[in-house]
Amino acid sequence: MLGHVRQLIERALIGESVPALVRWGKRVPRPLIQRMQADSFRTLVRYAAQHQKFFARKLREHGIDPKQVREPQDLGDIFTTPEDLRALPAEEFLCREPELVFETTGTSGGPKSVYFSYAELDFAARYEAAGLYENGVRKGDRVVCTFDVGYWFSSWVTFLACKRLGVFCSAVGKPHPREVYSRLGAYGYNVLVGDPTWLVSLSEIAEKEGTYPLKLIMAAGDRMTAVYRNYVESVWKCPVVLAYGSTEQGGAGMECLRREAYHVDEFNLYFEIVDPDPDGYGELVVTTLSRRTMPFVRYRVHDVTRFVEGPCACGATLRRIERIKGRRDEMVVMGAGNMYPEIFERVLHDVEGLAASWQVAVRQEGLHDLLEFRLEMSNGASTSQVEGAIQENLKTLYPDVWANKVCGMYRLAFRFLPRGSLDQGRKPRRLVDERAT
Repeated sequence: MLGHVRQLIERALIGESVPALVRWGKRVPRPLIQRMQADSFRTLVRYAAQHQKFFARKLREHGIDPKQVREPQDLGDIFTTPEDLRALPAEEFLCREPELVFETTGTSGGPKSVYFSYAELDFAARYEAAGLYENGVRKGDRVVCTFDVGYWFSSWVTFLACKRLGVFCSAVGKPHPREVYSRLGAYGYNVLVGDPTWLVSLSEIAEKEGTYPLKLIMAAGDRMTAVYRNYVESVWKCPVVLAYGSTEQGGAGMECLRREAYHVDEFNLYFEIVDPDPDGYGELVVTTLSRRTMPFVRYRVHDVTRFVEGPCACGATLRRIERIKGRRDEMVVMGAGNMYPEIFERVLHDVEGLAASWQVAVRQEGLHDLLEFRLEMSNGASTSQVEGAIQENLKTLYPDVWANKVCGMYRLAFRFLPRGSLDQGRKPRRLVDERAT
């Protein structure tokens, strides 16, 4: 019985019908999903053991026979980490000749390169298409996608998802919100896709100058607080659904219109929560079950979340995770991009007049992210000169970060404190996120 049902499901998964995929997402019982995942996990482990240098070496070092691995726990403390991707050449992870490459959007330590085949990219897009379809996107709708382009993953996936749905789509990169606003009426867009802070900036324009009829807004890329979401929804009078993923994972999940948690793609990804606290929050770990060009076995995403128990009222049997609570590393996702302490070390290191102690805080001020430099002075230098030097360094060293400021996605602030105010002992927190969840 299992074999017959699985054949039907697999035909739906690789077939042309997005509606069929959505129906399977609501009809497949959880025990069957779990058995399919377990089988796919074992298959991937054996494939990676044979074709991936990194994973094969890890197995040898731990004395593990891949044929004996039945579930993630059998691999003990074998994981793949972002640090591995940065430190090792791509050949360590590639299992076959790639056809395209994307990079992560991190602005510190150099980007991480992730390789795909064309089919894998198209397959990832199909699952975003299913999420959009479930949330009401149909032929005749017109989508404008404002995710950044270049070497980044998100814009291509949304464009191909719309292609799969047969939906009009303009993937325009990340222009100034004014440019998109001026075209909303001309092109009849009724679905917006973009970063949360970019959507806030667009909504501020629309609040003053008038809105256009929209049926859906999809946000992903950086953190969207309840304040941001409520504001955008109040301006456009339509729901905002959040999507979650990364270049390494692909599209991991999307909210339904109940907007309670992310429905995750268990057909292609195996999710774990490791080192959970008493409330179930721990680090998300993902295995890419269906990828063969550059698969990841137990990739530590560094995002902290937990599973949501019980079925969703929408009827989907796929598991859900809560919105991301925070990061295990020190990265802060905000309107400026993915920010790390190292960014500010570079920006501040040659600014005359600054003491050694400093901190940068991400705060929420009204409807905007605020990047606040908290500084101590050392030799009586002018605060205005210091502010100017910091802004010039940020503009020169990190033009993408500065471009997001020009687009209105965040604001800068400076706070000068008495000497000793920022003394935090041996392990100071250089970058802090003080926004409300």
